[in-house]
Amino acid sequence: MFDNLFVMTLTTILIQDHQVIKYVHTFISGCFMIIAVWLFYRSLRGYFKNLAYLRLDKFLSYAFIVNLYLQLIFGLLLFANPTDISGQEVVGQDIAMKLVAKRFWPVEHIVLMLFALFIANLGLVFSNSSQIDREKHRKVLVYYTIAIAIIGLSLGSTYLE
Repeated sequence: MFDNLFVMTLTTILIQDHQVIKYVHTFISGCFMIIAVWLFYRSLRGYFKNLAYLRLDKFLSYAFIVNLYLQLIFGLLLFANPTDISGQEVVGQDIAMKLVAKRFWPVEHIVLMLFALFIANLGLVFSNSSQIDREKHRKVLVYYTIAIAIIGLSLGSTYLE
């Protein structure tokens, strides 16, 4: 029904798009790490030295959240890609739920990342509702550190298998 050239071209486009999405996802991850470390440092310093909560701190808080949402979008695009280029064979759902390595990305990773995004959003809301600068730094420090720890757990468990 379909011409072989058409199918091969379509497959090539899907694989190339998958690679582009993967590279963008990785680039955003790198930017996220830089923002997360910078925000953690500023929040820690701001809390213990009782510094003012500046516009830069607010910008970093929003950049942290925006990065997480971008990660979500590109992660879901990677997850929804119909091509199997990961080098792993496709298995049925019943078998996949028993194999931790096959279950990790479609279940645990996505759930943990959504939970981290939720915790970070709570931190943003609570820090914006505070009037005292030290409390803003404390709330950003606590909630965003929890989100970073969940993200680290989610990514770290990939390499601990």
